[in-house]
Amino acid sequence: NFGLTVVAAVLMSLAVARLVTPMIAAYFLKSFGHVSHGEGKVMDWYVRTLHWTLDSRKAAAWRARGGMRRVFSRVMDHRLWAIGAGVLAFALTLFMFTVIPSQFQPTRDEDDATAQIEMVPGTTLAQTDAVVSRVSALLGQQPVVSTVYARTRVGSGTVTANLREDRKEKSVDFERRLAPQLTAIPDARVSIRSQSGWGGSGRDVTVVLGGSDPAKLQQAADKIVGEMGGLKSLTAPRVSGGMQRPEIVIKPRFDLAANLGVTTQALSSAIRIATLGDIDQNSARFSLSDRQIPIRVALDQSARTSLSTIQNLPVSTASGGSVPLNLVADIGLGSGPTKIDRVNQQRQITLGADLAPGVVISNAMKQVHALPSMKNLPVGVSELTLGQSKWQAEMITNFITAVIAGTFLVFAVLVLLYRRVLPPFVNMGSLLLAPLGGLIALWATGQPLSLPVYIGLLMLLGIVAKNSILLIDFALDEMSKGVDAFTAIIDAGHKRAQPIVMTTVAMVAGMVPTAMSLSGDSSSRAPMGTVVIGGLALSTLLTLLIIPAAFSLAVGIERYVGPRLGRRLLTYRPGDNGDEVIGIAGANPGPLLGPATGKLGHGRDQGDGAQPAE
Repeated sequence: NFGLTVVAAVLMSLAVARLVTPMIAAYFLKSFGHVSHGEGKVMDWYVRTLHWTLDSRKAAAWRARGGMRRVFSRVMDHRLWAIGAGVLAFALTLFMFTVIPSQFQPTRDEDDATAQIEMVPGTTLAQTDAVVSRVSALLGQQPVVSTVYARTRVGSGTVTANLREDRKEKSVDFERRLAPQLTAIPDARVSIRSQSGWGGSGRDVTVVLGGSDPAKLQQAADKIVGEMGGLKSLTAPRVSGGMQRPEIVIKPRFDLAANLGVTTQALSSAIRIATLGDIDQNSARFSLSDRQIPIRVALDQSARTSLSTIQNLPVSTASGGSVPLNLVADIGLGSGPTKIDRVNQQRQITLGADLAPGVVISNAMKQVHALPSMKNLPVGVSELTLGQSKWQAEMITNFITAVIAGTFLVFAVLVLLYRRVLPPFVNMGSLLLAPLGGLIALWATGQPLSLPVYIGLLMLLGIVAKNSILLIDFALDEMSKGVDAFTAIIDAGHKRAQPIVMTTVAMVAGMVPTAMSLSGDSSSRAPMGTVVIGGLALSTLLTLLIIPAAFSLAVGIERYVGPRLGRRLLTYRPGDNGDEVIGIAGANPGPLLGPATGKLGHGRDQGDGAQPAE
């Protein structure tokens, strides 16, 4: 939806710029003759700086002297210094991506907080209600809570606290501050329902382990939970849904049963009737006029709780007699899980924990993955990527795919527009300068990387690409009229700096209310505004200084490599079609190139748009 909205908005703005704006300008604008464009102290400083970044005279002087000076002459070329600044900016961008913590969605300031209570199996309704009442009283005593709603079920319960509108504490800070007090309640598991816990344990941090051996899986989970308890960034780590309930364990003595003539079928039938009751396929049926009702035979509920009753349960033999169950099987009490979870036919176990105040999930997960038990999982046990972690990994993969696909599409359009190869590479290189300012702004404001940040980075890439296109397109247009490359680049920087800065200022001003969170909960909008403001401010400056130098180098490379490749790859020679051959304006006499047609989209005739191929 975001992509379709941007495409529709850009197409509409293009139609307005090409159709409506010229019509309005024809009616309301008046001509006052020649007026100086974009003059002032700031512009004078920029033009001087631009001259310095394009200065290669000292490099040419060193090269002319020969010897070792010729080898190191490139170091004195200021254009390479500008390119070096761009490389340094890109390296700093990669470093900032590793420094800033990340999460899938930014935490929201919600109007309520919900505590979940889970009791041990076998807890009565009265015992559960006592714990729910204790949690409800604890939440109701908090100054930021206005009302409390509690619901009690057998073995579980929920308590929802509605927060005051005039509170100064955010709901996330309130939940994390209260989490240690809730986990201290005995004989119950009490946790706050996390905003980011969907698809997992329902808590802030979720680690999912998978394996085929239940014993190894449980042992590894218990060991990891013990080590997670020593991390200050986590609160109350435990195995989610791993409560053990009491159960009767029956282990048949197959050798003795065979000697007594007890078959496996008779043994399983006796055990089944003693616990679950006979299955519907084997049960008798009571026939009614419209249906048949199965009659399930089972021990009474009170008899099932008596171990002696089950031990003395008769088991039929092949001779027609019966023996007590405890004679052919060992019967005792044990414990087992309340449920078994599987993913792709692989048994899984989920670990969950709450985050301490001020901790971001990416930092906590780095500490968890650095634990010795996580680094040395037993053979057959592995970590599974599910829930929010899976979505976050897919989001980053899709973002990278979208950027690469968009870059190739823009590159293809620019090659058709310029009819050149290297200038589009300069435009694409400007995209590497876009994220740095936004990442610095996020780091300064303490905001982590999240989905809105990646959306803001996509917006940044489009705006920065447009700025570089304005510069290079104007310079190429001037060069097609016979202006030398140096003068064309200086003129492009002089006359296109003001529109670029105006666009940046307008975009930044529009994003200020979003970044400052002036109304409502803007947790999902503020990161996007912050990254756009910081990215535009710095990338505009870098674009105006680095892109002209990179374009100047690209023109020089084209002049050097183009004729040499042409002699080796092309059979056509300038002048073969009978047209007049012209040279490159401002360049040393060299290979002569034929005329080129007008630039795509400029509406020139064949003769007006003559442009030498570089």
